[in-house]
Amino acid sequence: MKSTCAFRLYAALVAALAFAPGAPAQEPVLDKDYKLITPPPQPQTAKKVEVIEFFSYACPHCADFEPALQRWLKHKPRDLEYRMFPMVFRESWKAPAKLYYALEAMGLVERYHQQVYDAIHKQNKELATDDQVKQWAASMGMDAATFNQVYDSFGIDAKLQHSVAMGRAYGVQGTPAMAVNGKYYTAPSMVMTTGGGLDYDRFFKVLDELIEMERSAGSSKRKKTG
Repeated sequence: MKSTCAFRLYAALVAALAFAPGAPAQEPVLDKDYKLITPPPQPQTAKKVEVIEFFSYACPHCADFEPALQRWLKHKPRDLEYRMFPMVFRESWKAPAKLYYALEAMGLVERYHQQVYDAIHKQNKELATDDQVKQWAASMGMDAATFNQVYDSFGIDAKLQHSVAMGRAYGVQGTPAMAVNGKYYTAPSMVMTTGGGLDYDRFFKVLDELIEMERSAGSSKRKKTG
């Protein structure tokens, strides 16, 4: 009886330590929690760790993921370069992708980013065509002439084509997804609970670990060349 009680006490202590704040995080598992990108695309900057988000305003999973992502972004490391690329997996995703780039060109992403998600996924507004996007922008108080000129510009079309090419280069097959320094690819759908549900907390732990792996690799490289 005493040995059984002692074993139960030991098991309870181990479980408590495993879930205690500051307990070492479980290391991400290759080909389960993340995969290597081959061939690895060249990051835009060599001075910071680059993290790319692949998303779509039209994607309900991205809309669900956004609040957790914004909480993580508030505390992102200073040595991190964060970039976003809207994906176009079907024709109805093209207009929302152009909307993102139009907002970016006008310096309005921070102001309207969440509102676009809300319009599509909470207010059930259709933003699947150019006309629908333009009507929505006008309804939000944006100057229609300015927005339409930017939205229809060659520059926005060029960015859209580049975004599609980036998705192919990184092997993106679903959204949301993230890439670290052109080397590691992960997504919330790859980091599931044992019951098969999404685990955003663990996903961001995996992402942080991948960033730290790349940061350490960069430090080692600089020491060798220094």
